[in-house]
Amino acid sequence: MNNKNLKLKAALLSCCFVTASINAISGNIPEMAKTFHTVDLYVVELISTIPLLFKMVGILSGTYISKKVGYKNNILLAIVLCGISGIIPIFISDIYIILFVRGIFGFGAGLITTTLLTLIIHFFEGETRSAMIGMQGSIGGLGSLVATFISGRLLVYGWNASFYTYFIAFIILVIFAIFVPKVGKDAMVDKDTKKEQEVMKMDYHARFKLLGYASLMFISVALATLYIIKCSTLITIQGYGSAQDGSTIIMLISIGSLCSGALYGKMVLKMKKFALPIFYLSLVVAFVMATISSHLVITLISGFILGFGLMAFVPYLQDIIHKEFYTHSQIATSTILVAQSLGGFSAPYLGNVIGIMTPAITNQFIVCAVLCGVLTAISLIIASKNESNNAKILKTS
Repeated sequence: MNNKNLKLKAALLSCCFVTASINAISGNIPEMAKTFHTVDLYVVELISTIPLLFKMVGILSGTYISKKVGYKNNILLAIVLCGISGIIPIFISDIYIILFVRGIFGFGAGLITTTLLTLIIHFFEGETRSAMIGMQGSIGGLGSLVATFISGRLLVYGWNASFYTYFIAFIILVIFAIFVPKVGKDAMVDKDTKKEQEVMKMDYHARFKLLGYASLMFISVALATLYIIKCSTLITIQGYGSAQDGSTIIMLISIGSLCSGALYGKMVLKMKKFALPIFYLSLVVAFVMATISSHLVITLISGFILGFGLMAFVPYLQDIIHKEFYTHSQIATSTILVAQSLGGFSAPYLGNVIGIMTPAITNQFIVCAVLCGVLTAISLIIASKNESNNAKILKTS
């Protein structure tokens, strides 16, 4: 029984290898920009981020599709979509077709994200369920690391070759098909259906608070993603690295995410109200280090710090949403996931706006550091306010 559970856990979490590989080809951007030199750079950068826009669509439609085809079949379909759309750029070098298939990849990743969470909740309970939800971040970091490593090594054969990385989806497809049992379309009965039906009764204060958290997620993910898509350009322009080194930086971001996911619970327990400000402060440090760096090693360290902070503040905000909007969890969770996807997708446009303000890429990183500093200050204010409200509640009771 334990062995069966272990196989089920491994099969479910293996899906994170697919969803986490979205950024695996971000290091290719300088090389792809040379090929597609007739289009604006931000259009090429969309190759890395447009999946996040369509991921949002997948997240929003995942439950509906699962009810039609079944939860296991939905993920199998999604993995097939990711696998086929992932490898198409190997054979086609049209920028707009690549953008289209990258969108399909994002849609599949969105279906996996929302349906996987539902399956974990269905199969597991209590501490095991919490551990499985937390493990998604760590396994995602490992998946991103592996995919980025493979992509970086293949880049020496041309940017098209790096898309061979996505053949990994077909391996995951077989694992998931064999070890995850079929779940009936009507098996997922929400115990809190009545509470979810009262979602429209969310008061103005709660709606405003939810919008605030969603805005934090949107801006912070956009800034972190901007680092990911710009780091290769930064080191090539500064003259101390190549596009392949850019893939190495993204690998370090993945390693940072992996470490952060593994330590997340302990960090939050020790940092308490200062957790989110410290997580945001790590983004400031990452951008500043990358700005002043003139050596690849320093930029690699900044990438690790960026990944560490990214995989810390994302689950932290998701956890806040789950706790503070428990009776409205469905709409609150969807809102925060959509904000996360939109933030990643909007990164090239944010970069374009900052680029108009200051063309020098080092100055652009400074602007991002300042914006992350603002997020740090805002999160401190939120932490102080929440502590004050909790103190009032304790006095009243």
